[in-house]
Amino acid sequence: MSQVPTYFEADVRLDRNSPVPLYHQIAQPIEELILSGQLTPGTRLEDELSMARRLNVSRPTARRALQQLGDHGLLVRRRGVGTQVAPTRVHRPNALSTIFDQMKADGHKPSTEVLSYGASPANQEVSAKLEVAPGTNVTTIRRLRMIDRQPAGLMFDMIRSSIAPAATALERDSFESALAERGVVVTMARQAVSARKASGPEAQLLRIPAGSTVLSIQNVSYDESGKIAAYGEYLFRADRFALKNTLFAH
Repeated sequence: MSQVPTYFEADVRLDRNSPVPLYHQIAQPIEELILSGQLTPGTRLEDELSMARRLNVSRPTARRALQQLGDHGLLVRRRGVGTQVAPTRVHRPNALSTIFDQMKADGHKPSTEVLSYGASPANQEVSAKLEVAPGTNVTTIRRLRMIDRQPAGLMFDMIRSSIAPAATALERDSFESALAERGVVVTMARQAVSARKASGPEAQLLRIPAGSTVLSIQNVSYDESGKIAAYGEYLFRADRFALKNTLFAH
């Protein structure tokens, strides 16, 4: 008699002729089950070796699928237990505040100049960042953010062309508000913040000495379905911008 697994095995149908990477085809239906509540916190998932054997894929492919779910905050690995659906976070409700909104709230007058706007097929690197199939039409946008008519930040965004906001909308409002005009509501963003030196061209646009320290933010925005809406890389002058966070114990 075969033993019933004590972990969840996703019913995944793989299209090996599809341009969508296999790891994404594995991760996407599992993500949908977690976000819909069908997979509850604490549910154990099979490990990468079991998944690779069952789905007839390489172990690195299975590992990347689980890693993608972990990067989205949906899975956790516990020593002696394995991979589980992450606990639901209980937090104080708070609206997703944009940098544009923050500047307004602080009494400043933000404005935006679109430096470049164009579309091209996504290569492997771009498709991985947006989790789309290689060759998908992606629009890249470079903007200069001004505060009280003084340059404060450089903003680079990549987004599927099918939902890309118009350049004119970006010049009058925040990226998120311009997206909302296209019917896309951003409900969550993940950010990685660091410091680095500005290159010569970057410094020239920001009107700072070359090599000055700038604040660097990598931003991934998600829509209501949990799908990546846009990927952005932003640079801000350290003397014109401060990142403020309020943390709560839990």
